[in-house]
Amino acid sequence: MVRQLLVSALAALSGIAAASDNPLGANIYKPADLPASLLEQARDLSRQGRAGARALTERGELEWVQGLSRNTVVQAAQARREALDLPARDTAPAERPHPLDEGFRTLVFVSWSLGEAAIEDILRRYDGQPGVGVVFRGIPDGLRMVDAMTRMHRLTQATESQVPVLLDPLAFRRHGIQLVPAVVIERSDESLAAKVVGIDSVTYVEEAMREGRAGDLGTLGTPRDILEPDLMEVAKARIEGLDFAVMKQRALDRFWHAHTGHALPTATVNATRRVDPSVVIPQDILDAQGKVVAQAGRINPLQLRPFDQKLVVIDPTQPWQVALAQRERADHGRGLTVTVMATQIPPDAGWPLFERTQQAIDAPLYLLPGDLARRFQIQKTPSVVTAEGEVFVVREFARESVQAKEVRDVQE
Repeated sequence: MVRQLLVSALAALSGIAAASDNPLGANIYKPADLPASLLEQARDLSRQGRAGARALTERGELEWVQGLSRNTVVQAAQARREALDLPARDTAPAERPHPLDEGFRTLVFVSWSLGEAAIEDILRRYDGQPGVGVVFRGIPDGLRMVDAMTRMHRLTQATESQVPVLLDPLAFRRHGIQLVPAVVIERSDESLAAKVVGIDSVTYVEEAMREGRAGDLGTLGTPRDILEPDLMEVAKARIEGLDFAVMKQRALDRFWHAHTGHALPTATVNATRRVDPSVVIPQDILDAQGKVVAQAGRINPLQLRPFDQKLVVIDPTQPWQVALAQRERADHGRGLTVTVMATQIPPDAGWPLFERTQQAIDAPLYLLPGDLARRFQIQKTPSVVTAEGEVFVVREFARESVQAKEVRDVQE
Protein backbone atom coordinates (compact mmCIF):
# COMPACT_ATOMS: atom_id res chain seq x y z
CA MET A 1 0.00 0.00 0.00
CA VAL A 2 2.93 2.35 0.78
CA ARG A 3 4.39 1.67 -2.66
CA GLN A 4 1.07 2.43 -4.32
CA LEU A 5 0.74 5.67 -2.37
CA LEU A 6 4.19 6.89 -3.38
CA VAL A 7 3.76 5.93 -7.01
CA SER A 8 0.64 8.09 -6.91
CA ALA A 9 2.78 10.91 -5.53
CA LEU A 10 5.06 10.61 -8.58
CA ALA A 11 2.05 10.65 -10.87
CA ALA A 12 0.70 13.78 -9.20
CA LEU A 13 4.09 15.51 -9.52
CA SER A 14 4.86 14.67 -13.12
CA GLY A 15 1.38 14.25 -14.62
CA ILE A 16 2.15 10.55 -15.39
CA ALA A 17 -0.41 7.77 -15.03
CA ALA A 18 1.19 4.49 -13.89
CA ALA A 19 -0.99 2.27 -16.05
CA SER A 20 -1.72 4.13 -19.26
CA ASP A 21 -0.80 3.82 -22.90
CA ASN A 22 -0.42 7.58 -22.90
CA PRO A 23 1.89 8.13 -19.90
CA LEU A 24 1.74 11.90 -20.03
CA GLY A 25 -2.02 12.09 -19.87
CA ALA A 26 -2.07 14.34 -22.94
CA ASN A 27 -4.36 14.06 -25.97
CA ILE A 28 -3.34 13.40 -29.56
CA TYR A 29 -5.34 15.65 -31.87
CA LYS A 30 -6.19 14.50 -35.38
CA PRO A 31 -8.60 16.11 -37.81
CA ALA A 32 -10.18 12.78 -38.61
CA ASP A 33 -11.19 12.37 -34.94
CA LEU A 34 -13.53 15.38 -35.08
CA PRO A 35 -17.05 14.51 -36.33
CA ALA A 36 -19.06 16.82 -38.55
CA SER A 37 -21.86 18.47 -36.56
CA LEU A 38 -24.39 21.22 -36.68
CA LEU A 39 -22.08 23.70 -34.95
CA GLU A 40 -23.36 26.93 -36.44
CA GLN A 41 -26.98 26.02 -35.85
CA ALA A 42 -26.24 24.80 -32.33
CA ARG A 43 -24.37 27.98 -31.46
CA ASP A 44 -27.24 30.16 -32.70
CA LEU A 45 -29.85 28.16 -30.81
CA SER A 46 -27.64 28.12 -27.72
CA ARG A 47 -27.32 31.90 -27.71
CA GLN A 48 -31.06 32.32 -28.08
CA GLY A 49 -31.80 29.68 -25.45
CA ARG A 50 -29.42 31.16 -22.89
CA ALA A 51 -30.89 34.64 -23.31
CA GLY A 52 -34.45 33.40 -22.92
CA ALA A 53 -33.61 31.05 -20.05
CA ARG A 54 -31.87 33.86 -18.18
CA ALA A 55 -34.89 36.15 -18.50
CA LEU A 56 -37.36 33.46 -17.49
CA THR A 57 -35.22 32.18 -14.62
CA GLU A 58 -35.13 35.64 -13.11
CA ARG A 59 -38.94 35.53 -13.01
CA GLY A 60 -38.98 32.00 -11.61
CA GLU A 61 -40.69 30.58 -14.68
CA LEU A 62 -38.11 28.38 -16.37
CA GLU A 63 -39.87 25.17 -15.36
CA TRP A 64 -42.87 26.09 -17.54
CA VAL A 65 -40.63 26.83 -20.54
CA GLN A 66 -38.81 23.52 -20.14
CA GLY A 67 -42.11 21.66 -20.13
CA LEU A 68 -43.34 23.59 -23.14
CA SER A 69 -40.25 22.93 -25.23
CA ARG A 70 -39.77 19.26 -24.36
CA ASN A 71 -41.64 17.88 -27.35
CA THR A 72 -40.02 20.34 -29.75
CA VAL A 73 -36.51 19.39 -28.65
CA VAL A 74 -37.18 15.68 -28.99
CA GLN A 75 -38.80 16.06 -32.39
CA ALA A 76 -36.11 18.35 -33.77
CA ALA A 77 -33.43 15.88 -32.63
CA GLN A 78 -35.27 13.06 -34.37
CA ALA A 79 -35.56 15.12 -37.56
CA ARG A 80 -31.87 15.84 -37.42
CA ARG A 81 -31.08 12.14 -36.99
CA GLU A 82 -33.30 11.17 -39.92
CA ALA A 83 -31.92 13.91 -42.16
CA LEU A 84 -28.35 12.86 -41.45
CA ASP A 85 -29.21 9.15 -41.75
CA LEU A 86 -27.49 8.43 -38.43
CA PRO A 87 -27.54 4.90 -37.01
CA ALA A 88 -30.08 4.15 -34.32
CA ARG A 89 -28.96 4.01 -30.70
CA ASP A 90 -28.04 0.59 -29.32
CA THR A 91 -30.27 1.30 -26.32
CA ALA A 92 -33.37 3.42 -26.46
CA PRO A 93 -33.48 6.41 -24.11
CA ALA A 94 -35.88 6.29 -21.22
CA GLU A 95 -39.35 7.22 -22.47
CA ARG A 96 -40.67 10.45 -20.99
CA PRO A 97 -44.22 10.48 -19.67
CA HIS A 98 -46.71 12.34 -21.85
CA PRO A 99 -47.41 15.91 -20.59
CA LEU A 100 -51.12 15.02 -20.45
CA ASP A 101 -50.52 11.74 -18.61
CA GLU A 102 -51.85 8.32 -19.67
CA GLY A 103 -55.31 7.28 -20.78
CA PHE A 104 -57.53 9.33 -23.07
CA ARG A 105 -56.10 12.74 -23.93
CA THR A 106 -57.91 15.76 -25.34
CA LEU A 107 -55.97 17.99 -27.74
CA VAL A 108 -57.29 21.41 -28.73
CA PHE A 109 -55.43 22.48 -31.86
CA VAL A 110 -54.92 26.22 -32.26
CA SER A 111 -52.97 28.82 -34.21
CA TRP A 112 -52.20 32.48 -33.78
CA SER A 113 -54.51 32.98 -36.76
CA LEU A 114 -57.41 32.58 -34.28
CA GLY A 115 -56.29 35.69 -32.40
CA GLU A 116 -55.10 36.03 -28.80
CA ALA A 117 -58.60 36.59 -27.41
CA ALA A 118 -59.85 33.27 -28.78
CA ILE A 119 -56.84 31.35 -27.44
CA GLU A 120 -57.18 33.01 -24.04
CA ASP A 121 -60.84 31.98 -23.97
CA ILE A 122 -59.87 28.35 -24.64
CA LEU A 123 -57.27 28.42 -21.86
CA ARG A 124 -59.79 29.82 -19.36
CA ARG A 125 -62.57 27.45 -20.39
CA TYR A 126 -60.55 24.27 -19.94
CA ASP A 127 -58.56 25.34 -16.90
CA GLY A 128 -58.71 22.59 -14.30
CA GLN A 129 -59.88 19.88 -16.69
CA PRO A 130 -57.47 16.91 -16.57
CA GLY A 131 -56.01 15.51 -19.74
CA VAL A 132 -56.68 18.63 -21.86
CA GLY A 133 -53.87 20.42 -23.70
CA VAL A 134 -53.61 23.27 -26.20
CA VAL A 135 -51.37 22.45 -29.17
CA PHE A 136 -49.52 24.70 -31.65
CA ARG A 137 -47.94 23.37 -34.87
CA GLY A 138 -44.93 25.70 -34.87
CA ILE A 139 -43.87 29.30 -34.46
CA PRO A 140 -44.71 32.21 -36.79
CA ASP A 141 -42.20 33.00 -39.55
CA GLY A 142 -39.54 35.44 -38.49
CA LEU A 143 -40.04 34.81 -34.77
CA ARG A 144 -37.32 33.25 -32.65
CA MET A 145 -38.14 30.18 -30.61
CA VAL A 146 -37.51 31.90 -27.29
CA ASP A 147 -39.73 34.85 -28.30
CA ALA A 148 -42.51 32.50 -29.40
CA MET A 149 -42.42 30.61 -26.11
CA THR A 150 -42.43 33.87 -24.18
CA ARG A 151 -45.49 35.01 -26.16
CA MET A 152 -47.28 31.75 -25.33
CA HIS A 153 -46.34 32.11 -21.71
CA ARG A 154 -47.88 35.55 -21.54
CA LEU A 155 -51.20 33.93 -22.48
CA THR A 156 -51.04 31.61 -19.49
CA GLN A 157 -50.05 34.49 -17.25
CA ALA A 158 -52.97 36.59 -18.46
CA THR A 159 -55.45 33.74 -17.98
CA GLU A 160 -53.79 32.12 -14.93
CA SER A 161 -54.66 28.85 -16.64
CA GLN A 162 -52.99 25.54 -15.81
CA VAL A 163 -53.79 24.02 -19.21
CA PRO A 164 -50.56 22.67 -20.76
CA VAL A 165 -49.49 24.49 -23.94
CA LEU A 166 -47.55 22.24 -26.34
CA LEU A 167 -45.53 22.61 -29.52
CA ASP A 168 -46.31 19.32 -31.22
CA PRO A 169 -46.25 19.28 -35.05
CA LEU A 170 -46.39 15.48 -35.00
CA ALA A 171 -49.81 15.61 -33.37
CA PHE A 172 -51.04 17.79 -36.26
CA ARG A 173 -49.65 15.24 -38.72
CA ARG A 174 -50.91 12.24 -36.80
CA HIS A 175 -54.52 13.41 -36.89
CA GLY A 176 -54.44 15.22 -40.24
CA ILE A 177 -55.17 18.67 -38.82
CA GLN A 178 -54.98 21.27 -41.62
CA LEU A 179 -57.40 23.85 -40.22
CA VAL A 180 -58.10 25.25 -36.74
CA PRO A 181 -59.62 25.18 -34.27
CA ALA A 182 -59.92 21.42 -33.95
CA VAL A 183 -60.52 19.01 -31.08
CA VAL A 184 -59.13 15.50 -30.95
CA ILE A 185 -59.59 12.86 -28.28
CA GLU A 186 -56.88 10.24 -28.64
CA ARG A 187 -56.11 7.03 -26.81
CA SER A 188 -52.95 6.41 -24.78
CA ASP A 189 -51.32 4.83 -27.84
CA GLU A 190 -52.01 8.11 -29.73
CA SER A 191 -54.60 6.52 -31.99
CA LEU A 192 -57.66 8.59 -32.86
CA ALA A 193 -60.84 8.14 -30.84
CA ALA A 194 -62.75 11.12 -32.28
CA LYS A 195 -62.12 14.52 -33.84
CA VAL A 196 -63.94 17.56 -35.07
CA VAL A 197 -62.63 20.52 -37.08
CA GLY A 198 -63.88 24.10 -37.01
CA ILE A 199 -64.97 24.34 -33.38
CA ASP A 200 -63.13 24.17 -30.05
CA SER A 201 -65.87 22.40 -28.09
CA VAL A 202 -64.56 19.42 -26.14
CA THR A 203 -68.09 18.78 -24.89
CA TYR A 204 -69.34 18.19 -28.44
CA VAL A 205 -66.75 15.44 -29.06
CA GLU A 206 -67.35 13.82 -25.66
CA GLU A 207 -71.10 13.70 -26.22
CA ALA A 208 -70.59 12.22 -29.70
CA MET A 209 -68.51 9.44 -28.21
CA ARG A 210 -71.16 8.73 -25.57
CA GLU A 211 -73.66 8.41 -28.41
CA GLY A 212 -71.46 5.84 -30.09
CA ARG A 213 -70.07 8.10 -32.78
CA ALA A 214 -66.29 8.03 -33.25
CA GLY A 215 -63.52 8.80 -35.70
CA ASP A 216 -63.78 11.86 -37.93
CA LEU A 217 -66.88 13.82 -36.96
CA GLY A 218 -66.45 16.26 -39.84
CA THR A 219 -66.11 20.02 -40.06
CA LEU A 220 -68.37 22.51 -38.28
CA GLY A 221 -68.28 26.27 -37.97
CA THR A 222 -65.77 28.36 -39.90
CA PRO A 223 -62.23 26.98 -39.55
CA ARG A 224 -59.17 29.05 -40.31
CA ASP A 225 -55.83 28.34 -41.93
CA ILE A 226 -52.88 27.60 -39.71
CA LEU A 227 -50.53 30.58 -39.55
CA GLU A 228 -47.44 28.76 -38.33
CA PRO A 229 -45.37 26.53 -40.62
CA ASP A 230 -44.82 22.93 -39.56
CA LEU A 231 -41.90 22.99 -37.14
CA MET A 232 -40.64 19.66 -38.47
CA GLU A 233 -40.53 20.99 -42.03
CA VAL A 234 -38.68 24.09 -40.86
CA ALA A 235 -36.08 21.95 -39.10
CA LYS A 236 -35.60 19.70 -42.12
CA ALA A 237 -35.28 22.70 -44.45
CA ARG A 238 -32.60 24.22 -42.26
CA ILE A 239 -30.69 20.95 -42.21
CA GLU A 240 -30.96 20.50 -45.97
CA GLY A 241 -29.56 24.01 -46.42
CA LEU A 242 -26.44 23.28 -44.39
CA ASP A 243 -23.12 22.66 -46.07
CA PHE A 244 -21.60 20.05 -43.79
CA ALA A 245 -18.23 20.06 -45.53
CA VAL A 246 -17.90 23.80 -44.94
CA MET A 247 -19.08 23.46 -41.33
CA LYS A 248 -16.56 20.71 -40.66
CA GLN A 249 -13.77 22.81 -42.10
CA ARG A 250 -14.81 25.76 -39.96
CA ALA A 251 -14.75 23.54 -36.89
CA LEU A 252 -11.26 22.35 -37.77
CA ASP A 253 -10.12 25.92 -38.41
CA ARG A 254 -11.40 27.03 -35.00
CA PHE A 255 -9.86 24.12 -33.13
CA TRP A 256 -6.49 25.73 -32.52
CA HIS A 257 -8.10 28.93 -31.24
CA ALA A 258 -9.42 26.89 -28.30
CA HIS A 259 -6.39 24.62 -27.83
CA THR A 260 -3.57 27.09 -27.33
CA GLY A 261 -1.03 24.93 -25.50
CA HIS A 262 1.55 26.66 -23.30
CA ALA A 263 3.78 29.03 -25.27
CA LEU A 264 7.36 29.47 -24.03
CA PRO A 265 10.22 31.76 -25.07
CA THR A 266 13.08 30.43 -27.20
CA ALA A 267 16.33 29.50 -25.48
CA THR A 268 19.25 31.78 -26.39
CA VAL A 269 21.96 29.87 -24.51
CA ASN A 270 22.49 26.26 -23.52
CA ALA A 271 21.42 25.61 -19.94
CA THR A 272 20.94 22.65 -17.62
CA ARG A 273 18.65 22.62 -14.63
CA ARG A 274 18.13 19.87 -12.05
CA VAL A 275 14.70 19.44 -10.51
CA ASP A 276 14.21 17.63 -7.21
CA PRO A 277 10.81 15.85 -7.37
CA SER A 278 10.70 15.14 -3.64
CA VAL A 279 7.44 15.72 -1.83
CA VAL A 280 6.96 16.40 1.85
CA ILE A 281 4.38 14.47 3.89
CA PRO A 282 3.64 16.75 6.86
CA GLN A 283 2.26 13.99 9.08
CA ASP A 284 1.92 10.22 9.17
CA ILE A 285 -0.73 8.74 6.89
CA LEU A 286 -2.83 6.07 8.57
CA ASP A 287 -5.05 3.35 7.18
CA ALA A 288 -8.56 2.51 8.42
CA GLN A 289 -7.09 0.45 11.29
CA GLY A 290 -4.85 3.29 12.40
CA LYS A 291 -1.62 1.71 11.13
CA VAL A 292 1.02 3.96 9.59
CA VAL A 293 1.21 3.44 5.83
CA ALA A 294 3.49 6.40 5.13
CA GLN A 295 5.59 8.22 7.66
CA ALA A 296 5.90 11.97 7.77
CA GLY A 297 8.96 13.29 6.00
CA ARG A 298 10.45 13.85 2.56
CA ILE A 299 9.92 11.23 -0.12
CA ASN A 300 11.43 11.13 -3.61
CA PRO A 301 9.14 9.25 -6.04
CA LEU A 302 12.11 8.45 -8.31
CA GLN A 303 13.39 6.15 -5.58
CA LEU A 304 10.31 4.02 -6.06
CA ARG A 305 9.66 4.10 -9.79
CA PRO A 306 12.10 4.86 -12.59
CA PHE A 307 11.28 7.61 -15.05
CA ASP A 308 11.70 5.86 -18.41
CA GLN A 309 10.70 8.89 -20.48
CA LYS A 310 12.51 11.48 -22.52
CA LEU A 311 10.36 14.56 -22.99
CA VAL A 312 11.25 16.75 -25.93
CA VAL A 313 9.48 20.11 -25.84
CA ILE A 314 9.63 22.20 -29.00
CA ASP A 315 8.08 25.13 -30.80
CA PRO A 316 7.00 23.47 -34.07
CA THR A 317 7.01 26.79 -35.92
CA GLN A 318 10.83 26.67 -35.73
CA PRO A 319 12.25 24.08 -38.18
CA TRP A 320 15.54 23.79 -36.25
CA GLN A 321 13.60 22.71 -33.14
CA VAL A 322 11.72 20.08 -35.16
CA ALA A 323 15.12 18.86 -36.37
CA LEU A 324 16.24 18.57 -32.73
CA ALA A 325 13.19 16.46 -31.97
CA GLN A 326 14.06 14.17 -34.88
CA ARG A 327 17.59 13.75 -33.56
CA GLU A 328 16.49 13.14 -29.98
CA ARG A 329 14.12 10.42 -31.14
CA ALA A 330 16.87 8.79 -33.17
CA ASP A 331 19.37 8.95 -30.27
CA HIS A 332 17.19 7.57 -27.48
CA GLY A 333 18.46 4.53 -25.66
CA ARG A 334 16.82 1.14 -25.24
CA GLY A 335 13.89 1.08 -22.85
CA LEU A 336 13.45 4.84 -23.11
CA THR A 337 10.24 6.29 -24.53
CA VAL A 338 10.52 9.61 -26.33
CA THR A 339 7.53 11.92 -26.23
CA VAL A 340 7.52 15.09 -28.32
CA MET A 341 5.35 17.96 -27.13
CA ALA A 342 4.51 21.22 -28.89
CA THR A 343 4.20 24.45 -26.94
CA GLN A 344 1.82 25.92 -29.48
CA ILE A 345 0.11 25.49 -32.83
CA PRO A 346 -0.70 28.98 -34.17
CA PRO A 347 -4.28 29.07 -35.51
CA ASP A 348 -3.15 30.48 -38.85
CA ALA A 349 -0.82 27.48 -39.29
CA GLY A 350 -3.23 24.97 -37.75
CA TRP A 351 -3.56 21.40 -38.94
CA PRO A 352 -1.05 21.61 -41.80
CA LEU A 353 1.70 22.51 -39.31
CA PHE A 354 0.56 19.87 -36.84
CA GLU A 355 0.49 17.09 -39.44
CA ARG A 356 3.73 18.23 -41.05
CA THR A 357 5.48 18.09 -37.66
CA GLN A 358 4.14 14.60 -36.93
CA GLN A 359 5.41 13.40 -40.28
CA ALA A 360 8.81 14.96 -39.67
CA ILE A 361 9.31 13.33 -36.26
CA ASP A 362 7.55 10.11 -37.36
CA ALA A 363 5.65 10.01 -34.08
CA PRO A 364 2.55 11.39 -32.38
CA LEU A 365 2.75 15.06 -31.42
CA TYR A 366 1.29 16.16 -28.09
CA LEU A 367 0.29 19.60 -26.90
CA LEU A 368 2.15 20.76 -23.78
CA PRO A 369 -0.19 21.40 -20.83
CA GLY A 370 0.72 24.31 -18.61
CA ASP A 371 0.70 22.25 -15.42
CA LEU A 372 3.16 19.77 -16.90
CA ALA A 373 5.53 22.62 -17.83
CA ARG A 374 5.35 23.92 -14.29
CA ARG A 375 5.92 20.52 -12.66
CA PHE A 376 9.06 19.87 -14.68
CA GLN A 377 10.11 23.53 -14.59
CA ILE A 378 10.22 23.68 -18.39
CA GLN A 379 10.85 27.35 -19.10
CA LYS A 380 12.14 27.63 -22.68
CA THR A 381 12.20 25.78 -25.98
CA PRO A 382 13.63 23.50 -27.01
CA SER A 383 13.98 21.53 -23.78
CA VAL A 384 14.79 17.89 -23.19
CA VAL A 385 13.77 16.31 -19.88
CA THR A 386 15.22 13.06 -18.57
CA ALA A 387 15.90 11.55 -15.14
CA GLU A 388 19.32 10.97 -13.61
CA GLY A 389 19.34 9.22 -10.30
CA GLU A 390 16.93 11.00 -8.02
CA VAL A 391 16.45 14.22 -10.00
CA PHE A 392 14.94 15.33 -13.28
CA VAL A 393 17.36 17.02 -15.64
CA VAL A 394 16.05 19.77 -17.92
CA ARG A 395 18.37 20.74 -20.77
CA GLU A 396 17.76 23.83 -22.89
CA PHE A 397 19.47 24.25 -26.26
CA ALA A 398 20.27 27.42 -28.18
CA ARG A 399 19.80 27.47 -31.93
CA GLU A 400 23.53 27.83 -32.64
CA SER A 401 24.44 24.68 -30.72
CA VAL A 402 21.71 22.64 -32.39
CA GLN A 403 22.74 23.70 -35.88
CA ALA A 404 26.44 23.18 -35.08
CA LYS A 405 25.62 19.63 -34.01
CA GLU A 406 23.80 19.08 -37.31
CA VAL A 407 26.88 20.24 -39.22
CA ARG A 408 29.14 17.88 -37.27
CA ASP A 409 26.79 14.98 -37.89
CA VAL A 410 26.84 15.68 -41.63
CA GLN A 411 30.64 15.89 -41.69
CA GLU A 412 30.99 12.61 -39.83
